[in-house]
Amino acid sequence: MSLLLELFSIDHLNLLALMAVVFIGLPHGAMDGALAIHLGWMNRPLKAAMFLLAYVGIAAFVVGLWVLMPTVGFLAFLTISLFHFGRGDVVPRDKEHELSEVFMRGGLVLAGISLFHRSDADAIFRVLTGSNTELVWYFLQAIGVLTLVLIPFVLFSKTGRERWNIGVEISILIAVFAIAPPLLGFAIYFCCIHSVRHFKHMGEMLKSTIQKIQITRTTVLFSIMTWTAGLVVLAHHSTSVGFEPALLQIVFIGLAALTVPHMILVDGIAQNEQNSDRFAETSIKVL
Repeated sequence: MSLLLELFSIDHLNLLALMAVVFIGLPHGAMDGALAIHLGWMNRPLKAAMFLLAYVGIAAFVVGLWVLMPTVGFLAFLTISLFHFGRGDVVPRDKEHELSEVFMRGGLVLAGISLFHRSDADAIFRVLTGSNTELVWYFLQAIGVLTLVLIPFVLFSKTGRERWNIGVEISILIAVFAIAPPLLGFAIYFCCIHSVRHFKHMGEMLKSTIQKIQITRTTVLFSIMTWTAGLVVLAHHSTSVGFEPALLQIVFIGLAALTVPHMILVDGIAQNEQNSDRFAETSIKVL
């Protein structure tokens, strides 16, 4: 059976969800190329080469870890996703991040998607880990309990409009995760909330140094490179494990591989630069 025929044999909702993650969600990480330009790395050959080698090297390490120790790799992915999603969803992003809100937001995504549809989620986890998922569920249940404790704590720590906005968002996400199957629920969150917020935040950060056409061109280029690599691996891997398991593995292992360097760049280096700029602006105003 050809790849095209196998593609249409997958459950329509799952296929829609995976395609949305690939073609809408993943490009938000492809903006890392534009961020590297903003940081002044891409116009210097040595720094550009170091950036690309480090990015690819970290991604390759994550893939290797997942292949050698699938459960450890998957749990590591869940842990970094917890922090990355949580921190990325705190609005506005220039305010002081409270860990309670970060963990509540990230925990709501992980626990909500999995615990509402445990049997469906477990089938996906088994494809991704190829082993017993007991440790994964211990982790997710702990995150679920923590999230339930943190939701009222975070809500009562807010006031006025902010409390209302967070409360509405939490209610909508819980409803989506309860109704939609796991892959569709993740796609809705990843594409419509996390990626949209990231595009908006990056656009505001980059507009002072890069033209919109350059941001678009760089993002499209990095996206095409990622899609091409994924398609090549999918064509090879599907012959041994089957198309649907291969597609699941390529999407989520690839997502994990790209999330680690993306998180280092966005939540680490870029965030530190923003904090430094904000400190400098404050110092100038004081003077």
